[in-house]
Amino acid sequence: MDRIFPFGLPWPTEFYTVLYVLTFALHQALMHYVLAGSLYVAWTMAFPGTGATARYEQPIATALRDWMPFALGAAITAGVAPLLFVQILYQREFYTANLLLSWRWMIVIPALIVAFYLLYLIKSQLMFHWPRLARASVATLAGLLFVFVGFCWTANHLLSMHAAGWPDMYVTGALPFAASTVVLRMLVWGGGAFASMATEVAWQIVPGTGIPKEAQTTSSDPRPLAAIAMGGFGVALVAAAAYMWQADANFRALAFGIVGGPYVVLALVGVALQVVLWYRAWRRAVLSRMALALITGGWVITLLSVSVVREIGRWSTLDVASLVARHQSAIEVGGLTIFLIFAVVNFAAIAACIWTVRHNTT
Repeated sequence: MDRIFPFGLPWPTEFYTVLYVLTFALHQALMHYVLAGSLYVAWTMAFPGTGATARYEQPIATALRDWMPFALGAAITAGVAPLLFVQILYQREFYTANLLLSWRWMIVIPALIVAFYLLYLIKSQLMFHWPRLARASVATLAGLLFVFVGFCWTANHLLSMHAAGWPDMYVTGALPFAASTVVLRMLVWGGGAFASMATEVAWQIVPGTGIPKEAQTTSSDPRPLAAIAMGGFGVALVAAAAYMWQADANFRALAFGIVGGPYVVLALVGVALQVVLWYRAWRRAVLSRMALALITGGWVITLLSVSVVREIGRWSTLDVASLVARHQSAIEVGGLTIFLIFAVVNFAAIAACIWTVRHNTT
């Protein structure tokens, strides 16, 4: 590859790759809300603070508890499209990784089901009559289940890139890459999740965007969200630098060259824009709609750019010629029209649900 990714590849490959990145970024944004939100709520349950209003009753935690079950349902729905495209793009690699992960992959769905119902329990009034330890335990379990699901998908992604290690893993069951690789990728993803969650929750607690009017006075202070976002970026950037330092030389050459260099620059620009505006909001204790719109723009740019660099890392380890042949065969099967029709119907249904809930709670 000698052109900016994915240009220069045959058009079926470009087409599937672009659709995959776009749909994956949407799914990732929703899962960020759930992952970081569940961990934040668990922290507020375990450490409610000594103020007049407990942390779990303050606007950030209240908004998260109310919306996380819906966000998880939306994230799972939004995950259908990238799941379809990843099977088209990397069929052999994806399914081999599934089989080799064995029980760790098989319990992803049960883990999500349990976590889904725990989110409703966390949201209910029943739990607020329980002892503090019980509340914190339930919220922590939900958060850890989402971390586990994230680990499984991260391991699947990395395993799909290590075909040379498949025979040994089949025999021993041990992952064919260092534990630090998984940890660093999880820290990049987790840190970014908190930054994403802060932006998403900011739209919920800015006065006039849908929360109860009695909460708007306290929720107008953006400093807690600014601290969450900047802390998340700090973790993600340090972990990303460490991961790139130990990454394969071929991946680094592609990521920082013409293939991925523009996306790395865009990602850093997006992060810088967000950090500057969040720091400004933290210093002034004010977050305007314009500043939040600019933060959101930087967030979208970063999310898309990092998603592209993630795929460049996968392409750096695979046989491009064999992949291209598979994509050419897949494009001839058809079914795109049906996919687009149902995609529009699903997005319309989700939008209608959001409008209905917001309309009835303001």
